[in-house]
Amino acid sequence: MPVSGVLEHLLEYWQELPRPEGQYIPPKAALTPSDLHELLPRIALLKRHNRYDIPIRMMGTGSNTHWHNPHIGMNAFDFTSPQMHENTARLYAAVLDQPCAALLRKTVERKSGPADVASLYLPLADTEGNASYIISCSIYEDRQPIVDITDRLILDQQNIRQLEYIDLGYGTPEVIFDRPTPNPAIHSQAKSEKWWNRFMPSTQKGAHHKKLDS
Repeated sequence: MPVSGVLEHLLEYWQELPRPEGQYIPPKAALTPSDLHELLPRIALLKRHNRYDIPIRMMGTGSNTHWHNPHIGMNAFDFTSPQMHENTARLYAAVLDQPCAALLRKTVERKSGPADVASLYLPLADTEGNASYIISCSIYEDRQPIVDITDRLILDQQNIRQLEYIDLGYGTPEVIFDRPTPNPAIHSQAKSEKWWNRFMPSTQKGAHHKKLDS
């Protein structure tokens, strides 16, 4: 199995969810948050309205203090670099239209240095039985679990390392995921210059600019 630990726990939970007769994908209504326990802080729930309109319905971070604005209701594509929009649309479409699970690995820059993040995406059905929800879980790999994974939805063209699809009974899609050539100049930009800095708390941004101006 390509996943283990927390992600395997989520996959097993998904597999055990009740399904209406004749329906393979479990409905979103079958989720019981209290059953997720330690997974809940790492969980995100998205709903697809159309290919580029996928608002965030739930985010399990403990506090909005990690963000400039509350993220519930925002479009998941707001957290995606412009160069990654089409790749991200293919990812969400593969999970829902195949349907299948997707395991995405990326490397993010943190104050303590680079960190590897793994995210598992799984489909859920709406009340009409259509696969329109995605539940995802993100963890740091090769280190002690950290609850506040604030960059779980931020997809940048420079940080994706691997994308793997997991067969849930319908096979895996033949979806091309274009991985752009890394650009060292972009990769080495200061955090204040990153496109996602607008999501960071204003207190952090103010402190950062104060330091630069001193």
